[in-house]
Amino acid sequence: MRILIPGSLPPSSIAPELATQVESSCPALVERLRPAKAQIRALRVDETGCTALEAVELHALGYEASPTATLGAGLGPLRAGIVDPSERIWIAELSSIAIGREGATLLSPRMLDIGRDESDALFEAVAPLWAGSGFSALPLDPARWRIWLPSEAAPPSISPQAVSGRPLADWWPGGDAMRGWRRLANEIQMTWHEHPVNEAREARGLPPINGLWLYGGAKGWRPGKPQAAVHIIETLIEPFAHGSWGDWVAALPALSAALQSLPAHAHITLLGDERAVDLDTTRGLGWRRLLPGSRDAWKKWWNLPD
Repeated sequence: MRILIPGSLPPSSIAPELATQVESSCPALVERLRPAKAQIRALRVDETGCTALEAVELHALGYEASPTATLGAGLGPLRAGIVDPSERIWIAELSSIAIGREGATLLSPRMLDIGRDESDALFEAVAPLWAGSGFSALPLDPARWRIWLPSEAAPPSISPQAVSGRPLADWWPGGDAMRGWRRLANEIQMTWHEHPVNEAREARGLPPINGLWLYGGAKGWRPGKPQAAVHIIETLIEPFAHGSWGDWVAALPALSAALQSLPAHAHITLLGDERAVDLDTTRGLGWRRLLPGSRDAWKKWWNLPD
């Protein structure tokens, strides 16, 4: 079994303080960290085009990025479930764009909770806009549409989860070939601004659906079977994404309980914002506990500078 724990590598600015909380509130994790051998992987968003978790999942499924695209481009065919290698697959994620002091940012897709009825109504409202635009769309599920682009358009890809919280100006598709998409996206945003779906969401305290985020672009590919069963513990994802470190600490006991129910020698991968640490916890590493300073050795790689 392979255990993935996203949100378990906090920024170096707060990591030393949180290490003490991990020791006291998540003993099951610390017991696995102390004897393990750590292998550190840098997974920079500007190079992978996706989150560290998405990168690890793509690697586990056997996807290899093409020389001309980011690793995250493979999420397009994966999300659409298309394996035909003759097609490039683009996805538009229904999104919530917030405007703040530092400009426009995308909220995490996990915060949106989009219903099928909402998605259908929003799609119907903008259906006339696609005519003559050079683009076309087909709903895949409540949160995503498949998009067909003109043949000359090939924007860089970054997943909505990876770009959430970052300035959109740094990632918005540019160039003449994408001028039509930028115009279309602006028209869609205006159409949805006071749509009844968003008025109802506002009344329920939910973020509005006011934009689309385009990503993908890889050719269809067939996911392989992971070498081992993958178990993702999502306990820390939300507080990590929002930098809510009090909530992060409060979630540690639940993480400890989850680990206690899983095999003691399962392979573990800890994930941060742009870093992964693979832990070799196989049998025979218990002798590492006896080495001088071994009890705190994990803190050195856990506290690495960002």
